[in-house]
Amino acid sequence: MKKKAYSFLYLLPITFYLSQGFAQPIASPDVKCVSVAANGDVTLTWITPTNTGTFVDYKIYASPNTPTAFAPVGTVTVFAQPTFFHPGAGANTKRIYYYVQTEYSNPAGTSASIDTCSTIYLQVANPNTGYAQLSWNAVTSPLLSTSSTWYKIYLKRSSGVWSLHDSIQTNSQNITYTDKFHTCADTLSYRIEIADNSGCSSVSNIWKGKIDDGTSPIIEPIDTVSVNAANLATISWYPSPSPDADSVEIYRATSASGPWFSIAIVPVPQTSFTYTASVAGTMSEYYCIAFIDSCKNLSAQGTPHRTIYLSSSFNPCAGTANLSWNSYINMNVPVKQYEVLRSVNAGAFNMITTLPSTDTTYLDTGLVIGTAYCYIIRATNLAGKTSSSNKICLTPSVVNPPAFTYNRFATVQSNNSILITGYVDPTPSVSYYYLKRAAGSSGVFSNSFIVPKPTGNTITYTDKTVNTQAESYSYKWEAINTCNKAIMTSNTDTTILLKATVALNLGISLTWNNYGSWLGGVDHYEVYRAVDGVWDPSPVGIVPYSSTEGTYTDDVTSVCATSEGKFSYYVVAIEGNGNPYSFKDSSKSNVVTLYEYPKVYAPNAFTPNGDKLNDIFIPIICFINPGAYSLSIYDRWGYPIMQSTNPAEGWDGKKKGHPCEEGIYMYVINCTASNGDNSLVSGTITLIR
Repeated sequence: MKKKAYSFLYLLPITFYLSQGFAQPIASPDVKCVSVAANGDVTLTWITPTNTGTFVDYKIYASPNTPTAFAPVGTVTVFAQPTFFHPGAGANTKRIYYYVQTEYSNPAGTSASIDTCSTIYLQVANPNTGYAQLSWNAVTSPLLSTSSTWYKIYLKRSSGVWSLHDSIQTNSQNITYTDKFHTCADTLSYRIEIADNSGCSSVSNIWKGKIDDGTSPIIEPIDTVSVNAANLATISWYPSPSPDADSVEIYRATSASGPWFSIAIVPVPQTSFTYTASVAGTMSEYYCIAFIDSCKNLSAQGTPHRTIYLSSSFNPCAGTANLSWNSYINMNVPVKQYEVLRSVNAGAFNMITTLPSTDTTYLDTGLVIGTAYCYIIRATNLAGKTSSSNKICLTPSVVNPPAFTYNRFATVQSNNSILITGYVDPTPSVSYYYLKRAAGSSGVFSNSFIVPKPTGNTITYTDKTVNTQAESYSYKWEAINTCNKAIMTSNTDTTILLKATVALNLGISLTWNNYGSWLGGVDHYEVYRAVDGVWDPSPVGIVPYSSTEGTYTDDVTSVCATSEGKFSYYVVAIEGNGNPYSFKDSSKSNVVTLYEYPKVYAPNAFTPNGDKLNDIFIPIICFINPGAYSLSIYDRWGYPIMQSTNPAEGWDGKKKGHPCEEGIYMYVINCTASNGDNSLVSGTITLIR
């Protein structure tokens, strides 16, 4: 800004001044530079006037903030001095305007200032983006003709030294500059300098403050998520417009609601990623992304996309493949259609049909046995974007039948339960198994039970619709293929039906049908017995195999006096050697229970004479409940002589301690069998002295 000083003088010839001896006026200094110290002090630098006269001093005027309130701030009394130092100016907090005038004498006067100048007041804004925004003013308006048009920007970091950071060329009065050097969180110092041809430079105040970046980068959406030829998910995305976007974090989930797990962080400018741990060949996977800037600010997660998972079910009976897949979600331009691609015998994939975006199933028909087919589903939209599913392949063929279907054993577990165990080949040709049942060894197989195919070689089923006390049962396995046809039938196994009857002379007779039919045959049978509900862990009899039927008679004399008469039996068939599958199995029969009735053996005479020979009348009792027993003795007139409830106690021929007379007496025995039936045995006994 030019400031004019006006003097009202009469026009007189120049010769008048010379003749009168007056000196010529002295011009004001030409201020070239204004420099601000770190503490806000200001130094003005100028070019001294070239004309001479009667010099008094240079007067310096200053106005803070606006060029309207100038006040003197100092003088320079040395004509040749080119600088002025303004201490305490405070130019580190505000802009200060200056002008300089020359005072002279003879005649007295003050020359007008050549120009008004100001300090460069630097301000820096921190918009929380990590980029400092600088603004400052020019020293003069317009710039001096001797001034450079290049402003130098100096920078010092918190742990560094001053260095030239950048420069900008401009003639503008108010200059702005955005520092392209991104800062996360640091205390920076800036100053501005502009040189003059005279050799000095104008220097701004120093701005010092913290520059930070708390702004998350702008999220851009996923372009597509697709499955490559290796059945791995590949995620593609659009780059973030944020200049400080540094990397992309990729998340994966197995459902739209999460949980989401970070699987990778890839650097910018990469815009795609293949997840090597993907299982997109076995399930649909969800992916989303977020951007990270250089200050580690994380954007929000973007809209998730989902891979297309294709599955199929092949019907070998109909020669069809039923394809099914999930919808692709959140494609930026919605999915228009699905293309069904098919490869035949490892050839190129060709599109066989297109389906609207609402369809996610397709039935491919006319498949040829022995031909290999592979399928891919491809979603497309109007913008030309595509997403491919996993690849699935199948080969319709005549599947080989199972190598074996063998019935290992059928064993009785209870009166209403039989366990059947088989040894099978769970080949893909088998869909499930039928367990067939017939009554006896020659009945019609009229009952069938569906049993799922096992994962291993052992298959079992427990038949709970039986009465093992009434009859034996025969079982066989049938392997059923996917067309619901039997492709292999096992051998038939027949359970053992055990029967028992009470024989003469304290014997129990057992009979049973032969077990059939092991590949190793029946080697022998083991007979197990329980007396009064207590099972003997060892067999009471071993019976060799007979081609007709099994029989065994158990002599229970040894337990006559100690048993209450309840006997239970079962028979176990033991397989012989030679089974081609190396099995040596066993099969248990039903359990039969029967009761021996009480048996009483009483002498007809005894001699209670103290010779310790036949002194006591005591019956021998078998198979009774000892808690329900009584022995009564009566004389010939029916008067009671003695009574006892202890089976081990007999009559010593006395009544109330006195010997009874010789003669005939009556005994009455009351007892209860183990099945609860009551028995009464009576007779006579002769007492002989």
